[in-house]
Amino acid sequence: MENNIGFDMEKCGALISRLRKQAGYTQAELAQRLGISYQAVSSWERGASMPDIGKLRDLANALNTTVDHILSGDAGAAPLAAAPALAIPEPQYEKEIAGDAPAADPGPAPAGTPNQENKKRAYNLSTLLSLAPFMDQETLDAAAQELDPASDMKALVSLAPFVSSKVLGDIVRLNADRLPTHTLAALAPFMDGDLLEEIAFRSENEGNEKCMIALAPFLAGKPAGRLFERLKAKLNGFMRAFDEEKPENEGGEDNGFTESDVETLISNADGEDIPRLAKMFAGRLDERLCRELIDACEEEEVPRLAHEIKHRLSHDLVTRIIDACDEDVMAGLADEIRDMVDSEQIDRMISNCGDEQITSLAYSLKDRLDRQNIERLIDACDEDELSELAKVICPMLDEELTDQLIDAWDDEGLVSLWELAGDRMSDSNLKHMLGACDEDCLVELARAMGERLSPRDIKDVLERLR
Repeated sequence: MENNIGFDMEKCGALISRLRKQAGYTQAELAQRLGISYQAVSSWERGASMPDIGKLRDLANALNTTVDHILSGDAGAAPLAAAPALAIPEPQYEKEIAGDAPAADPGPAPAGTPNQENKKRAYNLSTLLSLAPFMDQETLDAAAQELDPASDMKALVSLAPFVSSKVLGDIVRLNADRLPTHTLAALAPFMDGDLLEEIAFRSENEGNEKCMIALAPFLAGKPAGRLFERLKAKLNGFMRAFDEEKPENEGGEDNGFTESDVETLISNADGEDIPRLAKMFAGRLDERLCRELIDACEEEEVPRLAHEIKHRLSHDLVTRIIDACDEDVMAGLADEIRDMVDSEQIDRMISNCGDEQITSLAYSLKDRLDRQNIERLIDACDEDELSELAKVICPMLDEELTDQLIDAWDDEGLVSLWELAGDRMSDSNLKHMLGACDEDCLVELARAMGERLSPRDIKDVLERLR
């Protein structure tokens, strides 16, 4: 299930992991109660997917909480009470993994062969990770404490959903100086709030903004606020310099902002300020930053943003910016990206466009329209706007498209369509128009057609008027 309705899958997953541990379940036990695979539970807890909507209520009941609590990802909201764990026999191999069973001495590694101890360690870690969903909390905590975080970082991150918050906190506190930022960020969803603030405070004192930015999505209150306020003050000074049009600041190439600074400013800026940020940091933008700018921009400001980043727009980004645009300014966006759009993207713009903007959109894209686009324009256009649209698309109409336009037109107003496009219509279109015309204005249409009417057409008109 994709994350497309506003919740954070990593936070939800970390909360599910925390509630499961509090309830005393292993991943396998919870999976058995829900009638699913333990891999599905593991996927939820890693933030890789969300529970199916049909399983959410059962999951909430199993963890003795509510669906709203799970979807909020709010670890601060306490669950109701610990749910009883299922009585599943403890696997006999867990004690071996924990090191309780004696192991045979492999002896020294023969000269010139790979280090057997390293091989054995790698094998044990792999086995530990594969069995983790079936192991009890105490055994898992003991195994995690045996890890060397500096050399077993991947294993530590993989075990985080299974390890208790206390043990994970102890490991992180003892080894924070040895753990790189990307590892801390991967562990962040499973850390408690006090530990997160502790690391953020230390990172702030050390000037490690990269770490603070990595932790920012999981921080609440003062730490995240202090980081943004410091960057905002720096940005205000840069904005003043930029507004004075100092050449050295154009494009944001030499302004003292790191890439992490730019990311933080984009994620925290008001949507209406995004086009201005794009202009200031134009020289620093790659596809990822452009994507973040598009996602953060106010819908009404998307055409302005497109103007600032259009030379950096890939095909995928063009589609993304179309989807982000407000329907009432779609024609303005078309003015900026007309040379970049293909037929499918034009169809997308037509579908997303407001009724009153259809004609303006068609005019902006008239040199890029294919037959399919014209069909979509006619279908999407409001009846009251068809006459204006016809002025734009008439030179592109074939016989079949003309019939489609006739069918969409107001029956009583077909005279105006004939006056607009009659000289381009085939005899087949003429007969189709006569057949579609309301009897009250049939005489007026026949007069307008004049010499184009065949004797047979005149006879058909007279028969209808009897």
